[in-house]
Amino acid sequence: MRSKDCRHYSRRELIEIIYELERREEKLERRLEKSRTRLKDRSMRVAQAGTLAEISAVIAGLFEAADETASLYLTGVKARAEGATDLDREGKAS
Repeated sequence: MRSKDCRHYSRRELIEIIYELERREEKLERRLEKSRTRLKDRSMRVAQAGTLAEISAVIAGLFEAADETASLYLTGVKARAEGATDLDREGKAS
């Protein structure tokens, strides 16, 4: 509002205008604070989602390594079992 526009208002009207502008400013400040809080919460969720994705990738890698180790172990056990069976056969054949 320009100063020329204000001249035709009474003092009381100007005070009411100022009061209304202050109320609007306070309302906007509250909305801004709520928006900032929501943005902070969302940012934290995004960061946590990234962290969870990283953890999931690590766990998946651990499961793959455990599966590979278990397969190697079973292969070794089967080989030893077959070797023992072969030895038993050789001992009986002698």
